[in-house]
Amino acid sequence: MNETAYKNQLADYIAQRIDITPKEREIIANAYSIKTFKKKQFLFEQGHICDIEAFVVSGTFRIFYVDTKGLEHVLYFAFKDWWAGDIASFNSAEPSGLSAQALEDSIVLVIDPTKKEELLKQVPALERLFRLITQKHLTVLQKRFLLTVSANAVERYNELIKRSPGIEQLVPQHQIASYLGILPESLSRMKKQLLK
Repeated sequence: MNETAYKNQLADYIAQRIDITPKEREIIANAYSIKTFKKKQFLFEQGHICDIEAFVVSGTFRIFYVDTKGLEHVLYFAFKDWWAGDIASFNSAEPSGLSAQALEDSIVLVIDPTKKEELLKQVPALERLFRLITQKHLTVLQKRFLLTVSANAVERYNELIKRSPGIEQLVPQHQIASYLGILPESLSRMKKQLLK
Protein backbone atom coordinates (compact mmCIF):
# COMPACT_ATOMS: atom_id res chain seq x y z
CA MET A 1 0.00 0.00 0.00
CA ASN A 2 1.07 3.60 -0.50
CA GLU A 3 0.39 6.87 1.30
CA THR A 4 -2.76 7.58 -0.71
CA ALA A 5 -4.20 4.15 0.10
CA TYR A 6 -3.52 4.63 3.83
CA LYS A 7 -5.20 8.02 3.84
CA ASN A 8 -8.12 6.65 1.83
CA GLN A 9 -8.53 3.96 4.50
CA LEU A 10 -8.95 6.70 7.12
CA ALA A 11 -11.29 8.72 4.90
CA ASP A 12 -13.39 5.60 4.21
CA TYR A 13 -13.57 4.87 7.94
CA ILE A 14 -14.81 8.42 8.56
CA ALA A 15 -17.23 8.41 5.62
CA GLN A 16 -18.89 5.24 6.97
CA ARG A 17 -19.73 7.14 10.17
CA ILE A 18 -20.48 10.70 9.07
CA ASP A 19 -21.18 12.50 5.80
CA ILE A 20 -18.15 14.23 4.29
CA THR A 21 -17.63 15.88 0.93
CA PRO A 22 -14.80 15.03 -1.48
CA LYS A 23 -13.10 18.31 -0.49
CA GLU A 24 -13.37 17.37 3.21
CA ARG A 25 -11.82 13.97 2.42
CA GLU A 26 -8.85 15.81 0.93
CA ILE A 27 -8.55 18.16 3.93
CA ILE A 28 -8.60 15.18 6.31
CA ALA A 29 -5.99 13.29 4.28
CA ASN A 30 -3.66 16.30 4.29
CA ALA A 31 -3.96 16.76 8.07
CA TYR A 32 -2.53 13.32 8.93
CA SER A 33 0.97 11.97 8.45
CA ILE A 34 2.19 8.39 8.25
CA LYS A 35 4.42 6.79 10.87
CA THR A 36 5.72 3.27 10.92
CA PHE A 37 6.62 1.29 14.04
CA LYS A 38 8.64 -1.86 14.41
CA LYS A 39 7.53 -4.54 16.84
CA LYS A 40 8.14 -3.38 20.46
CA GLN A 41 8.52 0.31 19.49
CA PHE A 42 6.47 2.81 21.47
CA LEU A 43 3.84 5.09 19.98
CA PHE A 44 3.94 7.06 23.24
CA GLU A 45 5.29 6.36 26.72
CA GLN A 46 4.15 6.74 30.31
CA GLY A 47 5.67 9.83 31.91
CA HIS A 48 5.96 11.70 28.59
CA ILE A 49 3.42 13.96 26.89
CA CYS A 50 1.32 12.11 24.32
CA ASP A 51 1.33 14.70 21.54
CA ILE A 52 -0.24 12.51 18.86
CA GLU A 53 -3.53 10.83 18.22
CA ALA A 54 -3.13 7.79 15.98
CA PHE A 55 -5.39 5.89 13.61
CA VAL A 56 -4.09 2.34 13.18
CA VAL A 57 -3.78 1.52 9.48
CA SER A 58 -2.21 -1.87 10.09
CA GLY A 59 -0.74 -3.75 13.01
CA THR A 60 -1.61 -3.97 16.70
CA PHE A 61 -0.74 -1.93 19.78
CA ARG A 62 -1.18 -2.65 23.46
CA ILE A 63 -2.10 0.29 25.66
CA PHE A 64 -0.95 -0.26 29.23
CA TYR A 65 0.43 1.31 32.38
CA VAL A 66 3.11 0.26 34.83
CA ASP A 67 2.14 0.48 38.51
CA THR A 68 4.39 1.53 41.41
CA LYS A 69 5.48 -2.11 41.88
CA GLY A 70 6.65 -2.30 38.26
CA LEU A 71 3.75 -4.54 37.15
CA GLU A 72 2.23 -3.94 33.72
CA HIS A 73 -1.55 -3.70 33.31
CA VAL A 74 -3.02 -3.84 29.79
CA LEU A 75 -6.03 -1.54 29.39
CA TYR A 76 -6.88 -2.31 25.78
CA PHE A 77 -5.53 -3.33 22.40
CA ALA A 78 -5.69 -1.15 19.29
CA PHE A 79 -6.10 -3.08 16.05
CA LYS A 80 -6.52 -2.01 12.43
CA ASP A 81 -9.08 0.83 12.12
CA TRP A 82 -8.85 1.65 15.84
CA TRP A 83 -7.62 4.83 17.48
CA ALA A 84 -4.73 4.92 19.93
CA GLY A 85 -3.65 7.70 22.22
CA ASP A 86 -3.97 9.18 25.68
CA ILE A 87 -6.80 11.68 25.35
CA ALA A 88 -6.02 13.34 28.70
CA SER A 89 -2.34 13.90 27.88
CA PHE A 90 -3.13 14.87 24.26
CA ASN A 91 -5.61 17.56 25.34
CA SER A 92 -3.83 18.86 28.45
CA ALA A 93 -0.16 18.50 27.42
CA GLU A 94 0.51 16.76 30.76
CA PRO A 95 2.62 13.60 31.06
CA SER A 96 0.78 10.45 30.11
CA GLY A 97 -0.06 7.74 32.62
CA LEU A 98 -0.08 5.22 29.76
CA SER A 99 2.18 3.67 27.14
CA ALA A 100 1.35 2.25 23.70
CA GLN A 101 3.67 -0.38 22.27
CA ALA A 102 3.54 -2.11 18.88
CA LEU A 103 2.96 -5.86 19.17
CA GLU A 104 3.94 -6.27 15.51
CA ASP A 105 5.25 -4.02 12.74
CA SER A 106 2.55 -1.37 12.44
CA ILE A 107 1.55 1.69 10.43
CA VAL A 108 -0.45 4.60 11.81
CA LEU A 109 -1.74 7.96 10.65
CA VAL A 110 -1.05 10.62 13.27
CA ILE A 111 -2.15 14.15 14.04
CA ASP A 112 -0.93 16.57 16.69
CA PRO A 113 -3.21 18.75 18.89
CA THR A 114 -2.71 21.96 16.87
CA LYS A 115 -3.44 20.27 13.54
CA LYS A 116 -6.45 18.51 15.03
CA GLU A 117 -7.93 21.81 16.21
CA GLU A 118 -7.41 23.30 12.74
CA LEU A 119 -8.97 20.20 11.18
CA LEU A 120 -12.05 20.41 13.43
CA LYS A 121 -12.54 24.03 12.33
CA GLN A 122 -12.20 23.11 8.65
CA VAL A 123 -14.42 20.01 8.87
CA PRO A 124 -16.98 20.66 11.65
CA ALA A 125 -18.68 17.29 11.03
CA LEU A 126 -15.61 15.67 12.63
CA GLU A 127 -16.76 17.02 16.01
CA ARG A 128 -19.68 14.59 15.74
CA LEU A 129 -17.40 11.72 14.71
CA PHE A 130 -15.05 12.21 17.64
CA ARG A 131 -18.02 12.56 20.02
CA LEU A 132 -19.37 9.21 18.76
CA ILE A 133 -15.92 7.60 19.11
CA THR A 134 -15.57 8.99 22.65
CA GLN A 135 -19.03 7.73 23.61
CA LYS A 136 -18.25 4.26 22.25
CA HIS A 137 -14.88 4.22 24.01
CA LEU A 138 -16.42 5.26 27.33
CA THR A 139 -19.13 2.61 26.94
CA VAL A 140 -16.49 -0.09 26.38
CA LEU A 141 -14.41 1.13 29.34
CA GLN A 142 -17.47 1.25 31.60
CA LYS A 143 -18.46 -2.27 30.58
CA ARG A 144 -14.90 -3.45 31.14
CA PHE A 145 -14.83 -1.84 34.59
CA LEU A 146 -18.12 -3.51 35.54
CA LEU A 147 -16.83 -6.88 34.30
CA THR A 148 -13.63 -6.41 36.30
CA VAL A 149 -15.51 -5.88 39.56
CA SER A 150 -18.44 -8.23 38.98
CA ALA A 151 -17.40 -11.05 36.64
CA ASN A 152 -14.99 -13.93 37.07
CA ALA A 153 -12.00 -14.50 34.79
CA VAL A 154 -13.91 -16.95 32.54
CA GLU A 155 -16.67 -14.40 31.93
CA ARG A 156 -14.12 -11.65 31.21
CA TYR A 157 -12.24 -13.95 28.82
CA ASN A 158 -15.43 -14.93 26.98
CA GLU A 159 -16.42 -11.26 26.63
CA LEU A 160 -12.98 -10.42 25.20
CA ILE A 161 -13.16 -13.26 22.66
CA LYS A 162 -16.70 -12.24 21.69
CA ARG A 163 -15.74 -8.58 21.23
CA SER A 164 -12.39 -9.28 19.49
CA PRO A 165 -12.55 -12.56 17.57
CA GLY A 166 -9.10 -13.75 16.50
CA ILE A 167 -7.32 -11.78 19.22
CA GLU A 168 -5.41 -14.89 20.30
CA GLN A 169 -3.71 -15.02 16.90
CA LEU A 170 -2.59 -11.38 17.23
CA VAL A 171 -1.79 -10.91 20.91
CA PRO A 172 0.58 -13.00 23.08
CA GLN A 173 -1.09 -15.00 25.84
CA HIS A 174 0.71 -13.13 28.65
CA GLN A 175 -0.70 -9.83 27.30
CA ILE A 176 -4.23 -11.27 27.26
CA ALA A 177 -3.71 -12.48 30.83
CA SER A 178 -2.60 -8.97 31.84
CA TYR A 179 -5.70 -7.51 30.21
CA LEU A 180 -7.86 -9.99 32.15
CA GLY A 181 -6.02 -9.25 35.40
CA ILE A 182 -4.80 -12.82 35.89
CA LEU A 183 -1.49 -14.68 35.66
CA PRO A 184 -0.54 -16.36 32.35
CA GLU A 185 -0.58 -19.77 34.09
CA SER A 186 -4.15 -19.12 35.25
CA LEU A 187 -5.17 -18.28 31.69
CA SER A 188 -3.61 -21.54 30.44
CA ARG A 189 -5.47 -23.59 33.07
CA MET A 190 -8.73 -21.75 32.34
CA LYS A 191 -8.44 -22.37 28.58
CA LYS A 192 -7.77 -26.09 29.17
CA GLN A 193 -10.87 -26.31 31.35
CA LEU A 194 -12.95 -24.49 28.74
CA LEU A 195 -11.80 -26.96 26.08
CA LYS A 196 -13.07 -29.83 28.22
